[in-house]
Amino acid sequence: MNIALAHLTLNFLGGEENLCLSFIDALKRCGHRVTLFTVEKTDWDSVRQFFGNTTPPDEEIYATSSVMHDKFLKASTLMLAYTNFLVGLIRLNHNKRYDLIINNYGDLINSLADITYVHFPLRATLEYSQTPAFVSPIRWEAYCRVYNLAVALLDRVKPGVLLTNSKFTKQVAQRYLKRDMVILHPPVNVRAFASIKAEKKDYVITVSKFTPKRALNRVPLIAKNTRNASFLIAGATGTYSSDTISGLQKMIKDHGVYDRVTLLPNVSRLRLMRLLAQSKVYLHVMPNEHFGISIIEAMASGCIPIVHRSGGPWLDTLEERQGKNGFSYATVEEAAELIDLLTGDQELRRKMAADAQERAWDYDKSSFQDKLITIVNSLTLPD
Repeated sequence: MNIALAHLTLNFLGGEENLCLSFIDALKRCGHRVTLFTVEKTDWDSVRQFFGNTTPPDEEIYATSSVMHDKFLKASTLMLAYTNFLVGLIRLNHNKRYDLIINNYGDLINSLADITYVHFPLRATLEYSQTPAFVSPIRWEAYCRVYNLAVALLDRVKPGVLLTNSKFTKQVAQRYLKRDMVILHPPVNVRAFASIKAEKKDYVITVSKFTPKRALNRVPLIAKNTRNASFLIAGATGTYSSDTISGLQKMIKDHGVYDRVTLLPNVSRLRLMRLLAQSKVYLHVMPNEHFGISIIEAMASGCIPIVHRSGGPWLDTLEERQGKNGFSYATVEEAAELIDLLTGDQELRRKMAADAQERAWDYDKSSFQDKLITIVNSLTLPD
């Protein structure tokens, strides 16, 4: 089939972009022709450097070849990007050469497609304190009032099948969208992460974009309450990251952990995989995380996850079971105690690392591909 896949932009280099690339790969492996629509031209060199080898689409359509994502702090650029995405979806629907349209940015518009993937509905961001990094909370609250009115009119236009990433997001999204959803967990290349072997060190690693909603300010606080572990924070940055990084640097200095907390912005994919292989513990600090691909990657690498007791990591990945495939915490003191436990008890750590790695295989990309193709076929094959 000719399939059109719409995503706002791949240049943010986050989990949503990783999922979009996984859609392209899975669909092309099954022989479909994929056209990718984005609001700005994709910087494929940056995408490959960050994600590793990727499968390109057969065709690309974009609203502009100018760089937009670095200018999203400007309200005018943000509104232009969102408008271009809406117009692009409308045009895809009017183009009769596509057999199927998939909207991979259902957070913004959860309709105008045969299949829409909702990572986390924008309508819920205020309640869950998840304002996008490229806009101030005050402005975002004003935008949401207008957005909620406008998008209500679009909800009824070709709503299609709704997919989402976790039980947690499904529960949140159903409250706001009033529609049923199918859970399709994001895929992880478990084999690639599990294949890298390295001597484990007393590293506690966090992989995250450097943005306010990721709550990275908790890492220095947790580090201050631990005994010996070294903390690494690795992830992508953008123009919106400068305040987060400078704030972290100040906290690291103020709390006296400058020798134990290291910031690693924009590391290559290969280096990140090696760091995960060397680390004993993966620390996730964002409350109400939607799913957390990096958590599964860390588990595949033999890290034991310590996650906030909320969201998809607790509800889906750990299945609300403390001490089986990982641990959860509610306070920085509790997180610190768990880190000291795992870095001090090698027998416990090795046993839990094996359990965590086995659990990671449940999210392997082969399972994702099988389920996605089943969903696609259910919409296109005769009964």
